[in-house]
Amino acid sequence: MAMKREILMTNDHNRRKLLKTMTAIISVIIVFSCSFASMAQQRRVSPVKKSTNKVMTAEQNKAKVEELKQMGLVMLGDSIVTDSVAASLNDSIKDRSMKYPLFTSLTIGANLWDPIMRLFGQTYGGMDFSAELSLWNRINPVVEVGFGSAKNTPEEMNFTYKGNFALYGKIGCNYNFTYNSKPEYLALLGFRLGYSNFKYSITDVTMNPGYWNENANFDILDQKSHALWGELSLNLRIKLIDNLSAGWSFKYHFLFNYKKNPTSEPWYIPGYGSRTSPISAAFSIYYTLPFNKDRWPEDKKEKNAYTGEPIDSPGPGTSTPIEIPGPGSPRTR
Repeated sequence: MAMKREILMTNDHNRRKLLKTMTAIISVIIVFSCSFASMAQQRRVSPVKKSTNKVMTAEQNKAKVEELKQMGLVMLGDSIVTDSVAASLNDSIKDRSMKYPLFTSLTIGANLWDPIMRLFGQTYGGMDFSAELSLWNRINPVVEVGFGSAKNTPEEMNFTYKGNFALYGKIGCNYNFTYNSKPEYLALLGFRLGYSNFKYSITDVTMNPGYWNENANFDILDQKSHALWGELSLNLRIKLIDNLSAGWSFKYHFLFNYKKNPTSEPWYIPGYGSRTSPISAAFSIYYTLPFNKDRWPEDKKEKNAYTGEPIDSPGPGTSTPIEIPGPGSPRTR
């Protein structure tokens, strides 16, 4: 009986000890849970300092603008700058947009380079005409049509090359780097795709003496060929008078394809030039027909930042006249 009572007391003691342990563990869990919830709440709610900025009324804002205006200053957003800086910023923003109308002008040109060079002994060449439509004074589609021929007897060679009169055509586009300036002065980068279908002959071909010490002469006549090529050009153009202008072009050619014949190859390609020389030049005279000229931008002048009206500033060497009081005029005291 005593042993049974002792066992019951031991079990009761163990139950109490286990209950205390569980109570302590639960208390620790509750404390940590409350702490974590408090920290998370602090992360979600960030304290905001109460603003002390005063909101200006419309009258106060207008008075502030007038005050800055008298000091020669302008408010742009949260910044205050001088009126000249504000005007330059406005001009820079406008410079990024298209200033000229879609259809700006149509230019007709004639390339005089080959006729001039033939007067100085060039053995090939022709003449071409171009039509160029200016879009926004920036992108200029171009069409060119021309003709060419050749007759050349190379030095120390035993033949004469004759290129028959033939037509050629080119289509492409120019990009105007000075698109926000006057169209009177242009700097253009261009690309052309050219094609020509032509005939040529090689005459007076002389063979070396044979067994009987006699020369053999023969001709290769009416050879047909065609060629397709590309062309990159750098063009500079300046105004001469009124709508008349002059321009220089420096070209780099590259052949895509040309027809070879079993007994010969073309030496001269109309519109391309000598097949062995990828570089050429041009000098042209242009006449321009302006479109929508009333929508062209006016000359740049210094403008008032508030009114947008041009400021007529005196030129160099000019001075404001000073009135000198003459006899009988009232004197200031």
